[in-house]
Amino acid sequence: MSSMNALPPIPPVGTGPVRAVLLDADGVLQIIGTPWRRALAEAGGEEFATRLLAEEGPTLEGRRRLLPFLEELAGQLGLRASGRELLGLWKRATPDAAARSLVADLRAAGYLTVLATNQQWERREWMRAHLDYDGLCDIDAYSCTLGVAKPDPRYFAAVLSLADTRPDRALFVDDSAANIAAAASLGIRTLHHPADAGGAVLRDGVVRALSAPLTGPRP
Repeated sequence: MSSMNALPPIPPVGTGPVRAVLLDADGVLQIIGTPWRRALAEAGGEEFATRLLAEEGPTLEGRRRLLPFLEELAGQLGLRASGRELLGLWKRATPDAAARSLVADLRAAGYLTVLATNQQWERREWMRAHLDYDGLCDIDAYSCTLGVAKPDPRYFAAVLSLADTRPDRALFVDDSAANIAAAASLGIRTLHHPADAGGAVLRDGVVRALSAPLTGPRP
């Protein structure tokens, strides 16, 4: 393999401060395609998109199932689409093979990997059944199972507890600026990954971030 095509190597654990790598799913480990708000607006209109994003908290925290929420919202807004039809929006994602290879390489290099993602029960079930997420990372930290969702600081506290690691020993990768800011405020090292940028960009960013001396977002 030529040097131009060689993947940047993962520094072995212990060569830098990071011990655990926390990875978001949508936009990071899997490609979402159409930006989420636009997809919601195209399916149910701008008011639907606004209401859903403002009121979905209980579904992300696992306190309410997504389908009944969608059915109720569709009825309130008089949408032609049913809740079950709208649920199809949550069954869209394409696993990024290069990103998954990065996870395997991180584990081989000795890092603890954590799937750190906001998901409703229905989306979690679909991801596990159809996208083969079980066993990808050492620890699964779905918001619906933890009872709290990003960017709530309690989410990150719960993940750090599961990983049994200090904030400055963890690297959190996400495509959401709000989530990155929340994690950085707790002293967690962060990498703001451009949504759907792909596994090659992800690998390059993670390799650079693993040995970065500073805590906080990287450009």
